[in-house]
Amino acid sequence: MKKKREFFRKTAFWSAVTTAAYFFTVDIVTTGLYYRKDPDIQAYVEKNLEHIIKKQEEKIGITYPAERPRIEYAFPEEYIFPGIFGFYNDKEDTLYLPSGLLTNPKLDFSDYLTIIATFNHTANIKRVLDHELVHFYCDKLKEQVWKKYNLFPKSRLLFSNEEIIADKLINEGIAEYVENTMNGEEEKPFSFEKWPLETAQFSNRGIYRGGYAIVKPIIDKYNKKGIQFLLFNPPTSKEIFTPKEYQERILVDIAKL
Repeated sequence: MKKKREFFRKTAFWSAVTTAAYFFTVDIVTTGLYYRKDPDIQAYVEKNLEHIIKKQEEKIGITYPAERPRIEYAFPEEYIFPGIFGFYNDKEDTLYLPSGLLTNPKLDFSDYLTIIATFNHTANIKRVLDHELVHFYCDKLKEQVWKKYNLFPKSRLLFSNEEIIADKLINEGIAEYVENTMNGEEEKPFSFEKWPLETAQFSNRGIYRGGYAIVKPIIDKYNKKGIQFLLFNPPTSKEIFTPKEYQERILVDIAKL
């Protein structure tokens, strides 16, 4: 009996060591792939970018500017964070794609290898483009309005945590909405009953899902007009904690236009 207990103890120990080593290796591989440029992903983007933009315009009713964002296919070190598969830098008009971690819509052999090596820490390039291009669209839409009315770009000067969260809720919510719509999906609504009560409780996932829940009924009803109104009427510092009241206010205000 004693030998049997010793056997199981050693087995459990080495299983734990093997598991830890495996996940440590996965983390190293995943981080390394943020720096790798995948020529297949670049080829997909160059071939399909205009088609993806056109489909968004037709489906959502928006109109992209004639210019296009610059696209980089590896991540700068400061943008690397687990679960981030795209980033739009509005100051550089540049879309960063960690192409080493992205897969084609039709998986090929190298995509399967990446999925296995990273324990499925990958993302579909089309979905990433559908999402990140919306950030570019929203940024350029705001710039047009600032130039038209000679306004100072206030949204680039976010001082408080509340202002930052309000901006993220709207911008990520709109991007999530377009991404889901273009890929024939709807997220399960985020329960406002579980909404954060203070800024420290907002997680990245909560901001994405919560923002989507806020903007969905507005964009469903008003399309492009809804997107424009949301961008220039973000939640106040108090309204980020009362999403239902904010949503209802926006629906009332936009109906007056």
